[in-house]
Amino acid sequence: MQPVLTSKTFGFTPKGDEIHLFTLSIPDQIEVSVMNYGATWTHLLVPDRNGKMEDVVLGFDTLEGYLQKDYQDHYCYIGSTVGRVAGRITDNRFHLDGKIYELPSNLNDIHLHGGMEGWDKKVWKSEPFETHNSVGVTFYYQSQDGEENYPGTIDVWVTYTLDETGRMEISYKASSDEKTILNPTNHTYFNLSGDFSKTIEGHGFFVDAEKYLPMNQNSLPTGEIANVGGTPFDFRNLKPISEPIHREHPQIEIAGGIDHCFVLNQPEDCAVLYDPESGRKLTLSTTELGLQVYTGNYLGNDFKGKNGLTYGKRTAICLETQHFPDSCNHPEFPSILLMPEEIFQSRTQFVFTAE
Repeated sequence: MQPVLTSKTFGFTPKGDEIHLFTLSIPDQIEVSVMNYGATWTHLLVPDRNGKMEDVVLGFDTLEGYLQKDYQDHYCYIGSTVGRVAGRITDNRFHLDGKIYELPSNLNDIHLHGGMEGWDKKVWKSEPFETHNSVGVTFYYQSQDGEENYPGTIDVWVTYTLDETGRMEISYKASSDEKTILNPTNHTYFNLSGDFSKTIEGHGFFVDAEKYLPMNQNSLPTGEIANVGGTPFDFRNLKPISEPIHREHPQIEIAGGIDHCFVLNQPEDCAVLYDPESGRKLTLSTTELGLQVYTGNYLGNDFKGKNGLTYGKRTAICLETQHFPDSCNHPEFPSILLMPEEIFQSRTQFVFTAE
């Protein structure tokens, strides 16, 4: 069925910028909403095995929810496009061509997800589109040279597309006028039950990965690429999330659960999230090399979300497709360098079914 695109005003920023909410939908099958503040995924309605449509991603009912002080004080990038560089960076610095770039800290003394005002807090230009078998919206932002002390001016496009089969895709395209680093991702939180008073511990999870990246006490990769066998990170068969996150293991203790990058074996159908109660199932494919999995360990009922609910520990799970975290400080990891003559491209697809 041909999907439909609609849009409306979602609110205004304190500076007076009008924020637009775009909804891509197929009746009784899927409804995806995204906004140009942070190129953010705000809503996702999909049916359970009985056809009941419910919202299965964390977010807020209005733009004011995203701007509220309680959320800003306990900020967790709900649904946002994260950049320039996802994750933490060792010592808040990196070396490039003999120069040290010092980055501002925005989480205590840590530079996280792009800094003080990353791409998640920018107002992006938006261009909705329709084709013969899809609808979508492309968000555009120009990150100036020196923004958050990163080198180079980057032009970046993030496109959300819904096709006639109900498949949703997020694609990234970027170019820079000088040598720099880039590793964006999307930070949507999923709870396929549609009930945000429940945790995701009962969800089944599969990831086609034989290796993962252990972390040090600062939640930064040690540089080791370790086998998942015999660890809580072995999801090569679908199993409940509750099983590994309650095991005694040093890596689980560091993060209070899972907040680790998995090294993907293949791009197609590389991860599955399944809620046995509702029957909803998410199958993920990506061109990226890694999948950062975060089980909502630091959510703490600190702010009100949709329908006035607060989001507690493990209310949802993030599946962040990206290159490996802190790659700029690990030459043994695949590079996140972006050269002036290069075009960065990345694609992640989401397929939702019920069984």
